[in-house]
Amino acid sequence: MTQHWTENSTRLKLLVGVMTTLLVIGLILLVVGIARTSKELSDQGRQSAAKAVTGELGDIAVELAPGDDLIDLTADNGRLYLAIRQADGGQAVIVLDAATGTRLGRLRLETGP
Repeated sequence: MTQHWTENSTRLKLLVGVMTTLLVIGLILLVVGIARTSKELSDQGRQSAAKAVTGELGDIAVELAPGDDLIDLTADNGRLYLAIRQADGGQAVIVLDAATGTRLGRLRLETGP
């Protein structure tokens, strides 16, 4: 009976060792995958920034009304948002397509009654 218990104990130790090894290998592969994905994303970000700096978009005129001032510029989901302070004191947001520079619309910000 002692031999049976020892045999089971040895098998159990071997099984725990194999499972631990598989777990460690899996964690290493996970870290390598995260590092590789992070590097690819940062490379894409650098390439996008380089395209923006080199001016692949070209020269596109965005017309503002006389007396309007650009307050802020924000980019999100392929669109550019230009916050404008109008000559009359109101504010608006001009929405542009970032890829083509076409004007998608103007949002006038008004106060309610």
